[in-house]
Amino acid sequence: MKFISENHELAWNNTLALLKPTPAQLEHGLELHKNLFCMDGFGFLPTACYNETMKRKRQEWYDKGIGARELEKRAEYSAYDMLCDDPECCRRFRDAMRASGLKCMVQTVAEGKSREEDIRRMGCNFQILRHFRDTIAQAGSPEEIKEINDSGRIAVVWSINGPPIVGELQSGEQELSWIRDWYHLGVRMMHLSYNRRNFIADGCAEPANGGISDLGRELIHEMNKVGIIVDVPHTGMRSSLEAAQISEKPIMASHTAARTLFDYIRCKDDATLKAIAEKDGLIGVYAFPGMLGGSDDLNMMLDHICYIAKLAGVEHVGIGTDQQYYHNWPEELIRVAYYKDAEYSNNRWWGDWAKSPHPPKNPKEHVTGSLAWIVWPLWTVGLVMRGFSDDDIAKILGQNFLRVLAANRPEPFA
Repeated sequence: MKFISENHELAWNNTLALLKPTPAQLEHGLELHKNLFCMDGFGFLPTACYNETMKRKRQEWYDKGIGARELEKRAEYSAYDMLCDDPECCRRFRDAMRASGLKCMVQTVAEGKSREEDIRRMGCNFQILRHFRDTIAQAGSPEEIKEINDSGRIAVVWSINGPPIVGELQSGEQELSWIRDWYHLGVRMMHLSYNRRNFIADGCAEPANGGISDLGRELIHEMNKVGIIVDVPHTGMRSSLEAAQISEKPIMASHTAARTLFDYIRCKDDATLKAIAEKDGLIGVYAFPGMLGGSDDLNMMLDHICYIAKLAGVEHVGIGTDQQYYHNWPEELIRVAYYKDAEYSNNRWWGDWAKSPHPPKNPKEHVTGSLAWIVWPLWTVGLVMRGFSDDDIAKILGQNFLRVLAANRPEPFA
């Protein structure tokens, strides 16, 4: 095994110590991961490239008295530039993508807060696609994914964390017309809401449990028509259930878990999980410490996968990590945002993680532990150890997603 960093080696060894696979299980799982179509149903490209230049720039902006929101945005956009400009960051990016063994990943490229911010972040992501065109390429269909894989590259499917319905809202038709623009830019998945209530649906952090609005129903029908998958990982319970009932095509909860195993706002109850499955949709289980419950590690993540597979059918479960590869980031930047003392955990109202009564048992589980994005091949070993057949593992690792993506093809323009 060739390790790309000390964190990678540490996370790999920690995961092996947790799983304790037999030599046969380890060999079979790693071979499966190498040969199967494996994908992350929702995650982040490894843009982590914190170095002395970034530290200096952040301090310069801070000393100038730049507001917290502007500081956050400058740091975010500069990280994209640094990733492409710094040779060491470029090497890490390519090494991390190859080490994951993935052939495709869903990348969130905008937050749905404003169309202006969304377009800026999409521009940054286009820059990454161009710069690393030898390693990754944007895809919007199963056929495009296959073509990219056949060329030896990793496919990237774009997702958005909220709808572009943020204008004056005088004309519903005018607002909904943006959905086709998002599709043309390459967006293939979109959240209905992100934790908070919007014009479309309640978010999972709202104390109320309202359903889909009239505009939301029109939005879902437009997404079905245009070819963008309805995604409800951060949407409220009733809104998630209604979305599955309203949509004429399979929907997703791309990164969530089972509320029966862990009573947390980001988890879905059995009724919602079944409704998504009944619409032939997909439920992705995340790799997020503090949001899994129990042992709060890979074993618990596998528990959620097994539970959902038994409840809803293995054809309706996948993995959406909601994570990325961390390399050389300072402690204050990798502490999960729901830690109240995390230095850069601003914007808590939007995310509302500070309300979590369940802080992670191991704050570095997603960096140097069993939930680290870079140890993806060992997660396949974990599926082998849980008794899934090779065919079922193939479904969980990517075939289920390809089915949902194909079922959401755009309707003929008329």
